[in-house]
Amino acid sequence: MIAAGSLVGLTGLVGVLHMPFAAPLLRQIMPGGICPIMRGTPEQIDRAHAVAATAIRASASTPAPVRPALGFTLDKSTRADLDAWAKRNDVSCKSIAGNETLRRCTDIPASAVGEPEALGALEEATFEFKSSGQLVNVQTMRRHLSGAQAALAAGTLEQAAVAGLGAPSTSAGTPTAAHLSSGQLATFVATHVFTDYRATISATNLAPTGVMVREEYLSVR
Repeated sequence: MIAAGSLVGLTGLVGVLHMPFAAPLLRQIMPGGICPIMRGTPEQIDRAHAVAATAIRASASTPAPVRPALGFTLDKSTRADLDAWAKRNDVSCKSIAGNETLRRCTDIPASAVGEPEALGALEEATFEFKSSGQLVNVQTMRRHLSGAQAALAAGTLEQAAVAGLGAPSTSAGTPTAAHLSSGQLATFVATHVFTDYRATISATNLAPTGVMVREEYLSVR
């Protein structure tokens, strides 16, 4: 139970610290103001990704049956594919910290990523590319949700993950309005881990600003 709680806390903390609204706190922790990974060269980001991927692969035994990533193809889709998608869907995308291997897109209709309109628009999605140009990581964020809205979003996204990937490798909390409304940092997280892929769906109560729902789809090849 302690280990599970620690995992939830670390997952939520790392994710929260990398969100735009956490910039003032991040500046207190790191006076440079930007996560060192974001400031790294494409080659340094590649190495950081490779180290993380190695650790994830070691905890799994089978490859993923599918590798969903908001309609993109991990290890194949390129920045040109992202730009074309953004143009088709009238979505604004920019580099992160001037690094063209990291892109942030904002105000994304759910339909643009193949999700039900009832979940509402994504506040943002971030995309990480290898220095050679292939997409390896996609993350999304919805904020300022009520417990009921967050439960619908997280529950629907996790049901879709289970349908394609099977039961989660680890999970904690429940994607219910009662749980997610129960207090600050009330959290649900489900992670599906494979030798070539990891998918994570999470929801965290950030009272008084509401609940945040996040998705991550990561290649670990």
